[in-house]
Amino acid sequence: MYRKREQAVCHRDGIKDTPSLDHCVPSCGNIARTDQHAADLRHRAELLDQQAAHTPQPVGDRLRANAARLRGLADAHDRTRITFQEASR
Repeated sequence: MYRKREQAVCHRDGIKDTPSLDHCVPSCGNIARTDQHAADLRHRAELLDQQAAHTPQPVGDRLRANAARLRGLADAHDRTRITFQEASR
């Protein structure tokens, strides 16, 4: 993991000067996702789309937008991930 403390946007509790993993922010440059995380994001997006199909339009639109955002995060992971082979060069 390439964590840079000064760039962490997660909540710090004032007691310790380290990021808190339970306060991760998706836009943080320090975030690390695995391929399984990306698959989970896509699965969650699929569930949201299914729910949106049976929900009135304003709420359904928000569910579909959230599904698209999750797919975007998964796609970004696929484009920028570092594989073991690349890391060992």
